Amino acid sequence: MPTQDRSLEEYLKKLMELQYNSSAEQQFTEEELKNIALEAGLTERAWQESQEQARQHLQRGKAYLETRNYEDAAPELEQAAALRPHDAEANYLTAQAFLQRGSRHRQSADFEKADYYLDRTISINPQHREALRLKGEVNDKQRVHRNEVASQTRTSKLTKWGIIGGVAVLLIVGFFSMYNGMVGLEENVNGAWAQVENQYERRAELIPNLVETVQGAADFERETLNEVVQARAAATAVNIDPDELTEASLAEFSERQQALSGSLGRLLAVAEDYPSLTATGNFRDLQAQLEGTENRIAVERKRFNEAVQTYNARARRFPYNLLGFDTKAYFSSDPANATAPKVEF
Repeated sequence: MPTQDRSLEEYLKKLMELQYNSSAEQQFTEEELKNIALEAGLTERAWQESQEQARQHLQRGKAYLETRNYEDAAPELEQAAALRPHDAEANYLTAQAFLQRGSRHRQSADFEKADYYLDRTISINPQHREALRLKGEVNDKQRVHRNEVASQTRTSKLTKWGIIGGVAVLLIVGFFSMYNGMVGLEENVNGAWAQVENQYERRAELIPNLVETVQGAADFERETLNEVVQARAAATAVNIDPDELTEASLAEFSERQQALSGSLGRLLAVAEDYPSLTATGNFRDLQAQLEGTENRIAVERKRFNEAVQTYNARARRFPYNLLGFDTKAYFSSDPANATAPKVEF
């Protein structure tokens, strides 16, 4: 039996070579097919058995077709057509099975096979009306299928580019949202720094009135007054651009403001030795204003550092750190000078 199977396989292989090596598919009579089979090694009996197998495949294929079981009908009928390539009925029914299966599952390969077996049928019997009719139907099915595939391809491309475009839009919107958020936080820092400067400027504006009031006291220490005036001049000479809030610039600013605070503290301490001075309403009013200003300075510095903390935390966090915003320095001071000058008596 294995020998016969090999001979049958060799027969079918040789038959396909003879058919496809010619420009037009060659048609054989049953007698010619038999001779080819015998030359391939099949015995007379094996040849008859192969034809019986073909008839069995054909019968089963027909039964599957009648029940619309095209999945099983197609391979059965294709086997029958392979064993009986000269049989117009076997080729036509095979084409019909592949056409129906292709229509059900939208498979272009099935349409191509249906077209192939219809060509074989028409080659065997050019007057085969059903084959000619089915040929037109196959052509229509193939055209519709190609259009569907092309449409699906276009839709797939549009969907792909739509997704890419949507992702790009989301990335752009996300970028601008993050960027604008960082700008908002930076403006909060700048606004907080402006409030710190405002309070320091208010203090500086009170000092001339304080000096003028103190100068009216007899024998008041001229050196202490000069120290305050010079410290005020040094403190007001430092202006920091909000975009340059670095540790160095803030350290210089803080150092000069602390020097002014120290000189004010010494002036007010010396003033305690002049009861007539401390008893005047103008002096007491300046004391109250200085005390309020020092408190407001402490509050605004705290708010500034909180704004910087929020900004820096965001600027260092991914993906905000890709936006190019530099971190800002905190406004720290020497703990020894952190306490506002005492202005009470």
